[in-house]
Amino acid sequence: MSLSLLQALKYRSLDTPIHRLDPRVKLLAAMSFLVTALLFGRYWGGMLTVSSSIILSQLILLKVAKSSRYLLTTIRGALPIVGLVFLLSLLGLLEPTAQAGEVLYWALASSIRFLAFLTSFNIFFLTTSPDEFGQLLSKLRIPYVYTFTFVAAVRLAPVIADEAQDIIDAQRSRGVEFEKGSPVKRIKALVGVFVPLLINSLRRAYEMAEALEVKCFGASERRTTYRELQASRKDVLASIVVLSGLTLMIWANGLGAFNGLP
Repeated sequence: MSLSLLQALKYRSLDTPIHRLDPRVKLLAAMSFLVTALLFGRYWGGMLTVSSSIILSQLILLKVAKSSRYLLTTIRGALPIVGLVFLLSLLGLLEPTAQAGEVLYWALASSIRFLAFLTSFNIFFLTTSPDEFGQLLSKLRIPYVYTFTFVAAVRLAPVIADEAQDIIDAQRSRGVEFEKGSPVKRIKALVGVFVPLLINSLRRAYEMAEALEVKCFGASERRTTYRELQASRKDVLASIVVLSGLTLMIWANGLGAFNGLP
């Protein structure tokens, strides 16, 4: 899996209608994409059509948020694992009664559906700042220790990915080949990436722990925020649209409305 897949966790500070939405609305939209992808998993139940529609809808929304190219970067980074899902699904051809057309459809639909899973939260992480994410978790009554851990992980994942890419580039400048040679040789080449990356990560964790101790992290159970989350009329309207769409999809799935679609 490419490191570019972690770019889905990197927030871009922009002034767009999607960025200005309440993070609770964006979380609701991401959950709706995920639930919809989970609903349509039955054979010949519109799985390919619905999964493709989910990815297209996110692409349109991220186009409004001026972040659509990052979704494409994530998709490109996920292609190896999506291809693996496709190949594993083709194992159905080994069954004596298997029909090639049906197995190929199942493999393609499963791959696109898996891609819809991977990208379902892109719109949330690309347009929601870590501070808003932390406030959202606090509103959900999650203890602050876990909230801080989640927010720190979201902040550091893209940083670690960029650092790993810098190490790879530095190793390539020294003549190290990552795409050529036997599997054993490639694994040995990756050791030169993981060791400095691990050392830097441990150093960063130690520095963060010292900073938290200096600032008396956890000394006070009651915490305040500089700005509280407040839902506007636009947020309420967007929530109604999202919930209406999800309800419609659940109702259509229950009636089998998509069974005739590929």
